[in-house]
Amino acid sequence: MNKRCLTATLLLLTTLAPLTAEVIELPKSDCREFGAVNIFASDSAALLISLDDAINSTLRNNIALSVENFKPQLSETDVEKEKARFDPTFSAELSSSERVGRSLSQQRKLNDSINNSTDAEVAVSQLSTSGTRTALSLSQARSRSATTDDLYNTRFGFELQHPLRRGAGRNVNLVSLRKAELELDWSEYELQGFVLALTARVETLYWQYYLRLRQLEIVRESLQLAERQREETGRRIEAGSIPESEAAAAEAEVALRYEELINAESQSVTAAVALLRAINHDSEKFWSLRPELTDAPLLKQIEQLDLCSHIATAMQKRPELAQARLLSEQDSLDIVESENGLLPRLDFFATIGTTGYATSSSKSFSRMGNNDTYDISAGFVYEISRGRRAEKAELKRAKVSHAMRLEAIRNLEQVIQEDVISAFIEVKRTVQQMTATAATSQKQLEKLRVEEVRFNVGKTTSFQVAQAQRDLTAARIAEVQAAVEYTNAIIELFRADGSLLERNRIALEKDD
Repeated sequence: MNKRCLTATLLLLTTLAPLTAEVIELPKSDCREFGAVNIFASDSAALLISLDDAINSTLRNNIALSVENFKPQLSETDVEKEKARFDPTFSAELSSSERVGRSLSQQRKLNDSINNSTDAEVAVSQLSTSGTRTALSLSQARSRSATTDDLYNTRFGFELQHPLRRGAGRNVNLVSLRKAELELDWSEYELQGFVLALTARVETLYWQYYLRLRQLEIVRESLQLAERQREETGRRIEAGSIPESEAAAAEAEVALRYEELINAESQSVTAAVALLRAINHDSEKFWSLRPELTDAPLLKQIEQLDLCSHIATAMQKRPELAQARLLSEQDSLDIVESENGLLPRLDFFATIGTTGYATSSSKSFSRMGNNDTYDISAGFVYEISRGRRAEKAELKRAKVSHAMRLEAIRNLEQVIQEDVISAFIEVKRTVQQMTATAATSQKQLEKLRVEEVRFNVGKTTSFQVAQAQRDLTAARIAEVQAAVEYTNAIIELFRADGSLLERNRIALEKDD
């Protein structure tokens, strides 16, 4: 099986435009000030970035994703390691020995006894996927003593060991390799799930930052409105048309709006930093340039929003469900391995060799194959443990684990279905919420206009006008928030059904 390692270093299809985020210099009037919480290097320079730019930059530069990219590569090494079990093995051995002693002759005399020998052997062995181990060997030995000339013997041999019961067959011998391949597939699905979650997070951060900027803009306008109301109140007090007590309410409203501005500035900078860290445009100092967004939330209702279709898509595309099914396959392999362990060991073995003898090395080679110089042996090895309690327990454990995994998959399917349904309901809710908040905003604007007219004719107070201004500010923020929540709900629905990567034209590529 030719496996290729999954990587997410270049994930975007060619249909996706290349990264176009760039540093721009804006006119001073276009700069957004973040007050005392401003941490950016320049008040005028900004990182102009679209949603596609943000996703593209994240998939190229995000450090957490770089860490995840290593996991499939590590799993691939285990696959190669298991494949290596079936590779041919070459071995060579060279040894020499010498023995100096005494021997007793027929004349009852002690004579010197000198014996030395040199042995050399080369062999090639291999384990097949059926469990058969074969070996070919070629050896040569030289021996001599004080009373004899050199004697060379050269042997060519063949060895075979084949399991007949335990360990027999490809299904058993390939279990560890199949497990390693399943682990590689599992790590690839894990990376896919990480990319899916990361893409959803980047999109959410993008729109969160958009919301914070719009909120900051609305709060600023609200502060300016409160300041104008304070000035108008001051002029009317000087003219004597309203009592001086109205000034306190106007001042308090300005102070309240200033508090809201401080909070809005802080939230905007925090959202900007979170987005910048995710896209990691500059790994050395990712937070040095504030992002300037070019996209607005999608407010058009998606057509053909069918719950059953989204659930069916999730059953096919959710990575964690695919991972659970891989684990079930792994449990099946454990059952195969455990059933094999119950079998007795019954191996057939055979050894065949032929040897040539001569007083020189070259002649010993030529004399191999003579009918009177050969060796052959064959037989069986049988082994079984009484009761096999450990093996039976292991098989029972594997079967129970497999049954439990199947139930876990059923439970996970329900959890994913619930996840999709919740996201679907949220989309429906936010669609209605956008309509409601837009209507509320219009009513609050009309309410403020009426209160201002009544204030000008002396029929209401500064407090009532300030309250109407506050209600309008809250309604405008709620309207923007509803638009962002709708966009985020769509993102969450596509994440829940596993189609977010495909919809963003993102494909996971495999490196050979």
